[in-house]
Amino acid sequence: MTASLMKDIGTIARCAALYRDGRLEGTGLGGYQAPYVLAVCRAPGLTQDQIAQQLHVNRSSVTRQLALLEEAGFIERRRSGADRRAMEVCPTGRMQQVLPVVQGVLADWQAALTEALTQEELQALEGLLGRLAARAEAMVE
Repeated sequence: MTASLMKDIGTIARCAALYRDGRLEGTGLGGYQAPYVLAVCRAPGLTQDQIAQQLHVNRSSVTRQLALLEEAGFIERRRSGADRRAMEVCPTGRMQQVLPVVQGVLADWQAALTEALTQEELQALEGLLGRLAARAEAMVE
């Protein structure tokens, strides 16, 4: 049962990335970059390490994605005033412009994915997934 649960969660995550890829085509963003857009726009000035912690990915993945976003003109990185070793990440005007598109794609995906669920089923699912996510976070801290 657990293997099936993890397989299903993984399938949903991979399909979500493919969906975002298709819907973000022409924006200069890839499907795996959407979470970075949200994180950077939600809290400008986060360090790369803070982004890695928030997104639950390793630092090398963050460095790679941020380099792509910087090359495409979506972010600027600058040395932190508090810790000269740290790099703070800030959105550019280009990222601010594409943010509503990213938010719309994410909302459309969630609506399409859950449209066959009743309100009660959706609430139960959100509660259960929230508990699993909290447990997963605690296990890797």
